[in-house]
Amino acid sequence: MTSKLRHEGQQLCRHIHRRTTSLEHAAQKSWDLSSATNRGYASAAAAVDTKHCDQHQNARRISKSPLGQRAQQKEADREFFADLLSSAATKRDAKAYLTRLKSPPRTKPVTTISNLQVSGSYVNVGTLFRGSRAAEMSPVFSQSAPIEADFQEQETLHVALVKIKDVTQLAQKTLAGVAETLAQLNRLSISPCVVVESTTTDRGQLGEEIDRLVNAVNEFGNIARRVDNALTIGGTRTRVSQRKLLMRPLRRDKIPVVANVAYNEDEQRMTLIPVNDAVLALTTDFAGLNIKPSETADWDSSTIKEAQKQVSLDRIITIDAAGGIPNDKAADGRHVFLNLEQEYDTVRMRLQAEVDSSAATTHLFNLDLLHQALQLLPPSASGLMTTHDEASNRGRVDAASSDGSNVGTRRQKNALIHNILTDKPAYSSSLPLGRLTKNEPTGEQFPLPSHSSFVKRGMPVTIFPDPFETPWSPHAPRLKLTDPLIDLARLVYLIEDSFGRKLDLADYLRRVNDRIAGVIIAGNYEGGAILTWETPPGAPDAELVPYLDKFAVLKRSQGAGGVADIVFNAMVRSCFPQGVCWRSRKDNPVNKWYFERSRGTWKIPDMNWTMFFTTPGVEVSDRRFKEYESVCRGVSPSWADKKKPAD
Repeated sequence: MTSKLRHEGQQLCRHIHRRTTSLEHAAQKSWDLSSATNRGYASAAAAVDTKHCDQHQNARRISKSPLGQRAQQKEADREFFADLLSSAATKRDAKAYLTRLKSPPRTKPVTTISNLQVSGSYVNVGTLFRGSRAAEMSPVFSQSAPIEADFQEQETLHVALVKIKDVTQLAQKTLAGVAETLAQLNRLSISPCVVVESTTTDRGQLGEEIDRLVNAVNEFGNIARRVDNALTIGGTRTRVSQRKLLMRPLRRDKIPVVANVAYNEDEQRMTLIPVNDAVLALTTDFAGLNIKPSETADWDSSTIKEAQKQVSLDRIITIDAAGGIPNDKAADGRHVFLNLEQEYDTVRMRLQAEVDSSAATTHLFNLDLLHQALQLLPPSASGLMTTHDEASNRGRVDAASSDGSNVGTRRQKNALIHNILTDKPAYSSSLPLGRLTKNEPTGEQFPLPSHSSFVKRGMPVTIFPDPFETPWSPHAPRLKLTDPLIDLARLVYLIEDSFGRKLDLADYLRRVNDRIAGVIIAGNYEGGAILTWETPPGAPDAELVPYLDKFAVLKRSQGAGGVADIVFNAMVRSCFPQGVCWRSRKDNPVNKWYFERSRGTWKIPDMNWTMFFTTPGVEVSDRRFKEYESVCRGVSPSWADKKKPAD
């Protein structure tokens, strides 16, 4: 896998360097003018008798020539991308990252916006963010090969909007770590635009605060630029009035740093504004929603649309002491993944009830910011709430294992780097608590800490019947798949697309329609689950067994967007918190994903089935375990193609 990623990283580096064609031509001219001098170096090197002197002279010649410098830079880039891509959670993540950033061959010249990219100074991070073997093998719910995304004809500038709080209060070591991470993001072809949240109205102090961050970033290359006068406030609306002040440094691989200050048109002076207003103004502008034909009379509508495609705002990141939003009901105590369509109102109400807490107030501001900003962006955009420490993490080994022995340890992930590479949270939100701990040789368990929340606009989740109004139980009124509330045709399409098989609908309805416990639908039938009440064969008086009959995700949504996690979380947290069982073929590639989310598994003897269950405290000798096995043995498949192995 590593060699494959290294090859793909090399391809990406070659693509990046093709973007600097104009600069290379200039460097070639400079090399032609100095060719005589270089030939002199070669002659002198040949005249030296010792091998050491010859190598030293060659090194001098390479380091002084523009072509030699470019070769060294390209080699450093190859190593950088190979190391960083190998830290992605899976090969799929690395491929998706490369696919998103590669640009297609140019078929027509671009005349509206220059695509000239100027390479900045680089830092060789070595294996700084290399992931553990367990992280590389982390499974995703996928039953098909990844879908290749369509390329745009023109190169897109990928941007991450970063809001940082309390810059003046950060320790120098922490600030340096955050600055290094921003520099790494810049090298990963996602250009950070930083908004410093300040509370001072003194322009001198404000300037010192911004300059402290700019100087820290510039320690890793001359890549940060302080930008003033980019924002204007008129009435109650804050907008970007000087777009070129932001786009010019971004197009040159520089990092613009902006304060939450705007020119007040009514008062004709600079005014401190709420930082969320500044971030939303930048979001609106990067999303192309700030361009009006009346303001650009010399452009036609097609040119305006083309200009809007030039920037893709992929991430909105908040960095402060509060970090991610806590969740008392989750096993890890944190909202590691927030599906705003489903959870925004509930989480906001809980935070409003904790107004006396400064952390809750910060969480509330950040939640509202991401909710408003992500509504302006495509569904592929995401947000991240994290702490200064996680943003400054340089791959330290867990503190609990700082005794000199690294056996059984893993390196902590940098939340920003991991998020950029994978577009996922640090770990799956549907993992049980036992999977979120690390076993030490002493037998003691230490939690794997994460204080970040990954946020998506997400999708709504509909559950029939609503478990908060009618808890699922064997004695509750039974739902049927033919109920008008359920779009049966779309549900069948979802199942057939996910499994790649034709369902014998008549036979399936005959088997399950009188025993439906409930149905879970994610989004617009992008994912779903059908759960039933099953009677253990040979034990008609036994308690009915909750059984996951079908778990499906559209192929285009498998392995991305968290659809599978959303459905699974709804099942084990809202519908069957006391436990549920299901089965899967022993050779099903999804089994690894199931294994991580179950409390127990059992390979059923003499059958091609593996049984899974989430019920706590169930042992092999228990009566409940035997009932689970009996149900998994007895369920009859309902596929139209009887020749293929049953799912």
